[in-house]
Amino acid sequence: MLVGLAVGLMNISFERRARADVQLRLSHEEVRRLAGVAERERIGRDLHDLLGHTLSLVALKSDLAARLLARDPAAARQEMEDVGQVAREALGQVRRAVSGIRAAQLAAEMASAKLLLESSGVTFRYQVDALPQCAQLETVFAMVLREAATNIQRHAEASHAQLRLWCERDQAWLEIRDDGRGSAMQPGTGLASMRERLEAVGGALRIESERSQGTRLLASAPLPRVPQPVPAPETAPQPRGCQDAALR
Repeated sequence: MLVGLAVGLMNISFERRARADVQLRLSHEEVRRLAGVAERERIGRDLHDLLGHTLSLVALKSDLAARLLARDPAAARQEMEDVGQVAREALGQVRRAVSGIRAAQLAAEMASAKLLLESSGVTFRYQVDALPQCAQLETVFAMVLREAATNIQRHAEASHAQLRLWCERDQAWLEIRDDGRGSAMQPGTGLASMRERLEAVGGALRIESERSQGTRLLASAPLPRVPQPVPAPETAPQPRGCQDAALR
């Protein structure tokens, strides 16, 4: 009878644990979804404001250049140069905004990691000094973070964990530390997957883990080279004779 009661209690415990795991997974997905939606809404507002202002300015200067063309070609040319400058600046701002959309995945993953760890009694803090302006790197770092957070929650027996993300010397760096029992990174815990993802983008993974000393994970990957904008060609000075002819 006692054996049957013990088995029944164990079954109830397993069922509760399974339900809790399902609810936690659903919570992670909801956190990622809401973080992504909020970031996209913010960027949508930024793009609306940016494009509304820029296109109004382009239209204004283009109309002015058209009116000046007949009586003051030099002023018209200056207005069109201003249009080009405004357009180039707007293009750069749009690219930065789009990189923010890509970064939403990484932001959502940090929120999900915080939920996972703190629901398990692990205090999680993160510091983001700079984001790699590359969709592929952000995706790789997001997946590394997911694997590392799951590892900490399941194996590390930690009470604190922290993340730092920064860019330095043409490299993006992701560091994740915990104060757990150490030696928790065993084969089959996602380590091979982390390495493969990083190596696919030319990166590397280093693990430092000693028993009772916690674990430090350091991921790095080269930043993509950003092509430098080609400067606009300088307008050759107009011969004096042509200027005199235009004034007549």
